[in-house]
Amino acid sequence: MKKRFNVLLLLASAFAFGQLTPNEFDYFVQFNGSQFSEKISLDEILNHDAIKKISKTDKDFNIKDYTSLIDMNKNISIHGNFTDSITFYQITIPIRNRDEVKALFMKNIKQNHQEITDSVKKDIVDYDTYSVYNASNSSISTAWNDDYLIILEFIKPTMRNDSYSQFYDVSPIYDEEAVEVVEAEDSDEYVVEEYVEEEEYVEEESLEVPPAPVEEEIEWAIETDDSYEYDYDSYDNEYLKEIEEADLKRKEMQNQHINFLFKNGFTPPVSEKINPKADISSWVNYQSSFNYLKTLTGVIKSIFSRNSNINDDRILKNYIKGVNFNFYFENDNARIEQSVEYSSSLAEIMNKVVNRKINNNIFNYFPNENPLGYMTYHINSKELLTNFPAITEQLYSVSNPYLEQEDMEIITDLISTFIDEEAISTLFDGDVTMFLHDFQKYESTYTTYEYDENYEEVEVEKTISKTIPVFTTLFTSTHKTMGNKLFDLGVRKGVLIQRNGYYEVKGADKEMGNLKFIKKGDVVVFTNGMNYITNGSNSDFSRDLKKDLKKNYMKGSVNLKDLIIKYVSNEDLGKDTTKMLKVSQQFEKIDFKSSKKIENNKHSMEMSLHSSNDDKNIILQTLDLIEFLSNKK
Repeated sequence: MKKRFNVLLLLASAFAFGQLTPNEFDYFVQFNGSQFSEKISLDEILNHDAIKKISKTDKDFNIKDYTSLIDMNKNISIHGNFTDSITFYQITIPIRNRDEVKALFMKNIKQNHQEITDSVKKDIVDYDTYSVYNASNSSISTAWNDDYLIILEFIKPTMRNDSYSQFYDVSPIYDEEAVEVVEAEDSDEYVVEEYVEEEEYVEEESLEVPPAPVEEEIEWAIETDDSYEYDYDSYDNEYLKEIEEADLKRKEMQNQHINFLFKNGFTPPVSEKINPKADISSWVNYQSSFNYLKTLTGVIKSIFSRNSNINDDRILKNYIKGVNFNFYFENDNARIEQSVEYSSSLAEIMNKVVNRKINNNIFNYFPNENPLGYMTYHINSKELLTNFPAITEQLYSVSNPYLEQEDMEIITDLISTFIDEEAISTLFDGDVTMFLHDFQKYESTYTTYEYDENYEEVEVEKTISKTIPVFTTLFTSTHKTMGNKLFDLGVRKGVLIQRNGYYEVKGADKEMGNLKFIKKGDVVVFTNGMNYITNGSNSDFSRDLKKDLKKNYMKGSVNLKDLIIKYVSNEDLGKDTTKMLKVSQQFEKIDFKSSKKIENNKHSMEMSLHSSNDDKNIILQTLDLIEFLSNKK
């Protein structure tokens, strides 16, 4: 065990060079302090009434004691690895003063201990250029110098199939008596004697029936050794002692790493994956996430180890590399940008899938006025089906250890044989759009049974009011015959009723209003709001959306303000009505879109929350709303 521990100390020093090789981090989150502080100060957030209420819940905790030490003109970061030889995380915080940090820790120690003993004082160790705090009741180590404070922890692994996990295998070991197995001596020859049955002659006169056996009671004596007693307390104490020793050794490893970081001056970690223009930027390595899941349990690890051909090269070549999330907080909106980085081979395929020329016939059924919400999605279904075998091979082969490259080629050939990409893609070309137009009160009549005064069952007709959404869903299909045949089938089976220019869904009016299908040319429409999509192609909404769809393959929006007001006016929400109306007054809408372009193998998506006001940062506006909702009961 000591040998393993010494090796791990060397590994700790080795992985510390991750500070100089930032691309090896499995995840990295950075709060860009200088960028963020230009928009809103930390004091504005902490002095908000909503935050004050949170801090008052714990009288011994004052958040300002901690935040006053932070230098918000520098960056705060969280990074770590979960696939390295040692799993760890590190939080890096810029500070204003080294002595004030120590004073805060001493204050906390004093609150948690009635008496500051020498052993408690040893939790904080001062070196020339930095200080270290190792709380006896915590597994983390905290270190700081004049400029930065870090919180570091080497996470105890759950795996049991490598040397590092065995180092932490502290299950109690019970001695068992050795059982000697005596093997028979080998003989050169094995003689089989033939058995000859001898005939025995018995005279008939001398044959006598023996008397029935007499059952005798036999007493079984069980010898027990009462002198042996199992000492559970001893083994429990040994188990706890080994856990304590393992924790201390992990703390020692952390201190070794801290010494490496601070002895020649601390350099804050950086990553080229981080966007310095965002308020908050983050990166997650999908390949490392996959490897971590692959080795999460001993069972999964043993399965993957059966195939020696499963290696990281296949993942690097065929998998999604990672994802970026960038957050921006302005006065009138909050924005999230997501960027997925594909492998080069997958990016080439996805570029063909999302780059589709929209069927213009679909715009003929766009609404004639702005809807409450919509989402429109346009992909090249033919390219998706054509490249489906390649996508299957690239993604699935990585996650299945039993499939070799040759196995996947057989599967993809079978898929290509059974799938007629040209024919299937005409059933659904790739254009699909959904609209939410309105909410309407709808009276529904139903029949129930009750008992009269004579206790006889009688039929009673009742009417209830429902609030139903008015919506439209439409998609394009260029198949010459399948659409009409399906509608004819619905008519023959009594599900649809054919009207003048449309098909009505039989019996749907009781739940969802007057549902109708329209099939005109390449466009199929499913709606219960026919009057909202008449002559919609010439509306301002349709023209603006056409322009956006030239650059984006997916776009959507939810008008929060009008949606909430419409819903509240048709539905009695009781005490929650005031809260809902307040939300509608605070926030305008949510927009989201995804570009057709894939640049440098990266595909982006953006989502924005728009505020109705711009007099203060949207973070403060959100806190205002939280405070209002918490006061309403």
